[in-house]
Amino acid sequence: MKRRWNGRNGAAIGALTLMVTLSACAPSDGKGSVGKLDREDKGTLKVAYFNEDAFFMQYGNAFQAMFPNIELEVVSTESAFNAEDPVAEMEKILAEQQPDAMYLSEEQYAALAGKGALYDLDAVVKQDEFDLDGFLPSVVELLKARGGGKLYGLSPSFVSQALYYNKTLFDQNGIPYPTDGMSWDELIQLAARFPAKKEGDDALAGLAPSMSAGDSFGLIRSIGEAKGLLYADSESGTVSIASPEWKMIFQAVIDGYKSGSIAMPSDGPGSGGMVAMRSTGGSRMTVSFGGDSISFLSGKAAMTIDGPMMMSMLDVASSGAVRMEQSGTSEDSGGMKPFGMAQQIDWDVVTIPVDPSQPDVAAGMGLDGVFSINASSENIPAAWEFLKYVNGEQLAKTGMKSSPALSARTAFKKEGNGKNVDAFYALKADTRSMLQTLPNGFAESFSKLAAEQIKKVVDGAASLDDALQTLQTQGQDQLTKAQADAE
Repeated sequence: MKRRWNGRNGAAIGALTLMVTLSACAPSDGKGSVGKLDREDKGTLKVAYFNEDAFFMQYGNAFQAMFPNIELEVVSTESAFNAEDPVAEMEKILAEQQPDAMYLSEEQYAALAGKGALYDLDAVVKQDEFDLDGFLPSVVELLKARGGGKLYGLSPSFVSQALYYNKTLFDQNGIPYPTDGMSWDELIQLAARFPAKKEGDDALAGLAPSMSAGDSFGLIRSIGEAKGLLYADSESGTVSIASPEWKMIFQAVIDGYKSGSIAMPSDGPGSGGMVAMRSTGGSRMTVSFGGDSISFLSGKAAMTIDGPMMMSMLDVASSGAVRMEQSGTSEDSGGMKPFGMAQQIDWDVVTIPVDPSQPDVAAGMGLDGVFSINASSENIPAAWEFLKYVNGEQLAKTGMKSSPALSARTAFKKEGNGKNVDAFYALKADTRSMLQTLPNGFAESFSKLAAEQIKKVVDGAASLDDALQTLQTQGQDQLTKAQADAE
């Protein structure tokens, strides 16, 4: 629908997914340079976005204040972000709706750039002297890597991980704090120094899963990728998980799972890192956490690897006005197990572990979302003006204060109240793994199979050699089928 700016406040911000379509009057000369959109210009900006109200709250109202004669038309992209194949669904929307500009996931951006569907921004960036130097270099490098060497989009924020640690637990056990640039082997050894106990009120793990941990294979995969290992190669169509290098990683992590020094991600009710909040009267709030995320937040794990959202959760959980409960563990309490008042945790962060062969590169960094322009658009000037706004300094200055996201503009780094937030910005993305594109659905099915085999080894129901051979054989069958289905 079309809508003129009326100063209304939108509803609460929905999913961070959007796609923007613009139609305006200034032409492009076809040689890379574009005309300038003036405040008096009239036109239509067709916007494809997950939620109309969220779009106007985040971007639309302010943009129309700048260009009051531009109408906005919002088209939902909910189907693309909830689809079984988000890339194919976004391609369908692009073909049917013909947007001028769009907000894409990292995978959608890479796929559309590879098919020549996106507009090369290099010329307009140079023409307008748009300040790319203000962006974290790793973000620009990542955009170009995903674009096959060219810049087809801009991202106002990015995702990254760091190693959180509970300083009190380290002090109580006389163990030195972790440091920036540690190797994965050093992290596993550090976790093993804590007196692990798997259950009970005094349960303690050296390392706990992140809020986004999906399964027990995730940590193993991250370590392998840091070492440059591939468990599957789409070009050759082969799985290579039973190698000596992978076996060493499996063995180290599984030993940690067995001893309890590394908390094994759970797969039952209430597992994972889900978070929900509800008022319990007065000024008090109850926060419900998934079982895997509550370990570090409740002081039952010395370390965890997570993104900036954990900082927000630590602030909320330690505010003194919050009770914590674990979801899915007690029928008598509506599926909730109370944990009582949250602890005041003395914490800090260092960089995520690295492989010594690439000390400045780490897994876990990605694009939070990318704004791009349709290569077939006849309204490049308006689309480019919008991209400049959503990726500009003013929005970064005001929009990131209340957001858990990490600003791609380094001048507006997230405030950490004295914490080492530079840990999120210090390392480069591992572009090697980005060159690998696996068939749709294969990574998920392989991870599930790997988690099943890991559990058997931890429970003593299978040897590691047998588990790896099963994973090799059945994983190869999965890859072969996935590639055949994709053809």
